[in-house]
Amino acid sequence: MSIFITPFYINSPVNIQECMVSLRGLGFKLLREGRLFRKILFDLEKSQYCSDEELRQLQREKLGSMINYAYQNSPYYKRLFGKLHLTPADFKDISDLKKLPFISKKDVKGNSEDFLAVNVNRHFIRKVFTSGTTGSPLKVYRDLYSINFENALLRRQYRWAGFCPDDRKVILRSSPIVPSDIKRPPFWRKDLFQKSLFISAYHLSKENIEYYFNEIKKYKPVALETVPSAGYLMARLLRFRGLKLDFKYVFTSSEVLMPHQKEFMQKEFGTQVLDHYGTAERVSSIGMCEKGNYHIYPEDAVTELVPLEGRKDTFEIAGTTLNNFAMPLLRYKTGDIVRLSSQRCSCSRNFQTIESIDGRKTEECFVTKDGRFVSLLSGMLSMDLKNVIETQFIQEDIGKIKIKIVTGNGYSDFDELKLRKSIKNFLGDDVNIQVEKVTSIPRTDGGKFKQFISNLNANIRESNANYREF
Repeated sequence: MSIFITPFYINSPVNIQECMVSLRGLGFKLLREGRLFRKILFDLEKSQYCSDEELRQLQREKLGSMINYAYQNSPYYKRLFGKLHLTPADFKDISDLKKLPFISKKDVKGNSEDFLAVNVNRHFIRKVFTSGTTGSPLKVYRDLYSINFENALLRRQYRWAGFCPDDRKVILRSSPIVPSDIKRPPFWRKDLFQKSLFISAYHLSKENIEYYFNEIKKYKPVALETVPSAGYLMARLLRFRGLKLDFKYVFTSSEVLMPHQKEFMQKEFGTQVLDHYGTAERVSSIGMCEKGNYHIYPEDAVTELVPLEGRKDTFEIAGTTLNNFAMPLLRYKTGDIVRLSSQRCSCSRNFQTIESIDGRKTEECFVTKDGRFVSLLSGMLSMDLKNVIETQFIQEDIGKIKIKIVTGNGYSDFDELKLRKSIKNFLGDDVNIQVEKVTSIPRTDGGKFKQFISNLNANIRESNANYREF
């Protein structure tokens, strides 16, 4: 469980909270940046300049090990291989993966424990919940090796930009670093060991932005690490107040970086924005190099691009993990969409180039009664809601939200209580929540799922003084 939603953290004074944040940072440093991390990073620094065939051979070797491991230790794959009359010896090349069927979130959601390797020590793995593209929590497990591997991939990308780990940075993400009922600054907490200033995404408003500006200027960071919607919102609020923050580096992740968000942030923050795409399931990683182009990282997973019917150069990402031994997932379809590029990047790395990532979009903001704009609704469901299949948020009035849910057979009042508590942890106790149980949630004409719908534009934007374009 995240420390930020524990009663002890929420009810502690600021100085105790900052101690907890720093101790958390120290723990991350010890566990995620030790000898194993340094070895992985050393290997990644070498492999980025390998030839196409050397990278393919690296994947063959890692895939062979993962196939054998899944066969020996995953109950799901043990049964599947038996049903298909396959053994690890039948997988001699990457193309042999096609002997296995694709799996989806639906397959894993109902059987997560079945995918968990039987030989892992549960004390040394991390259980996380991801709401994904349908707002339906999915439980996945990660081992320490895969966590270190992702951190090393990010460190390599930051090095491409020129960022040094000892440089100070501001972190603006979905964690409720400051309890939602706090109305006055500080809206931030410092991590002394990771040289980071965590700032709350849930207290951003026209009234509060000057507090943020002054604290960030005082802290003197060189980098901003953020989710695109929050970074974009902060840039808009700064522009509205006529304030200017310059960063040397801006790194985004966890949501799709929209072209207008990237362009606006680059102009307002005076630097290039570099984006990273990863999955909670650890089945694919894609990141921007210093030239601003997306590349698939072949060391982390075998990423398959599945053509979409009737859409030229557009593909769904399916992936096979090469590094997460806690929960091997083979040929897992993510539901995320990419478009291929025909250009070869001038960075000279032999990684496949992607033009854009089009899945998991977050563009709307929930508006609170006190004028805050919250665009991170998917993060509110990172909890064990086993009996909630899908969710959709709809705002039709200031401070009020309707949640449409598709429920499983075991859904109870306790599940609804957990759902309401989770939302209030982020939006505050004064938010009015209406829960509506439905049999299904309609898709758009294009077949896409919209997790958040704002009807404020049509109904009350002009008439409510707390909600104006800025």
